[in-house]
Amino acid sequence: MGTFRDYLGLTKPGIILGNLISVAGGLFLGSRGQLSGQIFCASLTGIALVIGGGCALNNFIDRDIDALMLRTRNRPLVQGRIPAVHALILGLLLAISGLSLLALFTNMLTALVTLAGFLDYVVLYSLWLKRSPYGTWVGSLSGAVPPLAGYCAANGQLDTAGLILFAIYFFWQFPHAYAIAILHLQDYERASIPVLPLVRGIARVKLDMPAYVAAFIPCVPCSCPSPATPE
Repeated sequence: MGTFRDYLGLTKPGIILGNLISVAGGLFLGSRGQLSGQIFCASLTGIALVIGGGCALNNFIDRDIDALMLRTRNRPLVQGRIPAVHALILGLLLAISGLSLLALFTNMLTALVTLAGFLDYVVLYSLWLKRSPYGTWVGSLSGAVPPLAGYCAANGQLDTAGLILFAIYFFWQFPHAYAIAILHLQDYERASIPVLPLVRGIARVKLDMPAYVAAFIPCVPCSCPSPATPE
């Protein structure tokens, strides 16, 4: 029987925390200094629930390859401490709760943006990761959603500044993901996951990584909207 810590581990609290930092950044950028406490709390809570649900479902979907990799073989589902169906139910409940919270206490745009990121991560990325070396392109879309969702929650609309913020996080995902792939290359090879460093070689990917950094750096100053004008 799994412990509370096992079930909590399914949601990957570290990933949730890291993403909430970017959500907070999106909230402050979108609010232009006029952020309500309700929007702030509802956004962080709702998006955290959706991310936790996505991570739990990712554990459910990837339990076969997790069993083959050294860094994931001790996860609760792989070790049999939690039934797979429990991870499925937990993931769905968390995601539905989070999306409902966002729809009720922020706005429908935020809920839809978050839903798009959730579906991209759970469905598209899970499929592409095992089949294509370009799965990072798909996964980077969902990785860039949290700050955009925070921006939409505070701003109520999807404008140019929000899209630039999305672009910053989208391009940042590539060097981040490729660095992890290089670090755990033997694990990915063991699980037959065709990450780009494995398919094209580490040297070639290292040459590509600075290009992604160069792509997002010019976007940073463009993402800062002007302060709201007091009425």
